[in-house]
Parts: sequence; C-alpha cells; structure tokens
Amino acid sequence: KVLRLKSGDLIHVQSTKANTTTRHLVKISDLSQKLTWEIIETKTQEKKENYTQILVALPNKQDKLELMAQKLTEISIDEIIFRPAERSIVKQRNKNKEQRLLSIIKEALEQSRGRFIPQISFREHPEDAIQQNTLVYIFDKKENSIINTENSTKKAGIIWPEGWLTQKDYDRFAKHTPKIYDLGSTILRMETAAIVGWWLLKNK
Repeated sequence: KVLRLKSGDLIHVQSTKANTTTRHLVKISDLSQKLTWEIIETKTQEKKENYTQILVALPNKQDKLELMAQKLTEISIDEIIFRPAERSIVKQRNKNKEQRLLSIIKEALEQSRGRFIPQISFREHPEDAIQQNTLVYIFDKKENSIINTENSTKKAGIIWPEGWLTQKDYDRFAKHTPKIYDLGSTILRMETAAIVGWWLLKNK
C-alpha cells in the first residue's frame, strides 16, 4: 500500500544470511486477497574482502547521529563505531533511542537497494575495535598531512568531534600508527567529514 504496488509490478526481495545476500526480482501476480508473486530472477552476491570502518565521536545531537548512520549505510560502510572523544559534549549513548537508529539503518538499506547492514556499536575504547593490519587515517588538519590513501583491504577512518582532537585522542590510537588525512581547505562539520572521509577510503 505504501509503495502503491499493482499487479504486474516488479520489485526486489532480499534475504540476508551470514555474509551472503540472495536477491530475487519478483513480479507481483495478485494483491486483491493475499500477496502472490512470481520469481523472475535470482542473484547471489558474496561480501567482498574489503572492510572499512568509520570511528565517529558522539555528536551533541541525536539527529546528527541518525543522519550519519543513514548516509553511511546508503554508501555501503561496513562498520560504524560511535565513541566519546576528549572534547565530546555527549559521553554516553542514549540506549532508549537505539531501536530507532536500527530502524533508520534498515530503511536506508532498503531505499538505497544496499545488500549488507553495517555493524554499529558504541565503544568507550574504540581503538580495541580496529582490526589487525588495518590502515588507520585520522581526518584532521595538521602539518605533514596526506591527501591520498594506500591500497589495502582494511581501512579505518577516525572523525574528529566539534572542537577538534586533543593529544589524548591521538594517544588513544597511537598503537595503530595512524596517518593524518586532510579533507580539503574548508572545515567540514563532523557529519560531512564522516561521509566524505568514508568515500575517499573506499574509492582511493
């Protein structure tokens, strides 16, 4: 009813199991009493080895958190980790709104015709969530920053909070030997940096 479907329309139906996604192209046969359809085509896609993480400081507003989760899902991020940073105003997640966040991610996946739901978590010690052999980039403006990434199947990007990163934030990730990545001449808001940063990691 929401999609205003009618007999003869084609839609995609997807079932996700483990790391394999099977997607069916189906033709609606009848909507009058009970939904019936005919499978026209079936495709299965394995999840790629490339793995990208974005570690984002907890924003000071819930709508910013939801916006980042929605947009990063649409552009196929593998994992989103929200964390408290030294200068973050909000230090703890709102457990009462987690279900709403998961619903937003699911809707974003459906509307963008994505295949895999990203992992999402809240960690006080996000440095422990970075996998081994992962190239780590901190998106920040500093001397000797870089503008290109290296080839790797595992990349992680760290987004600063409003108010920039402190030395304590840098020290937290020191064991991963992060590189500093400059996103350009202008200063981006955290939600914009998360989207632009992921895109660069995934496509360079």
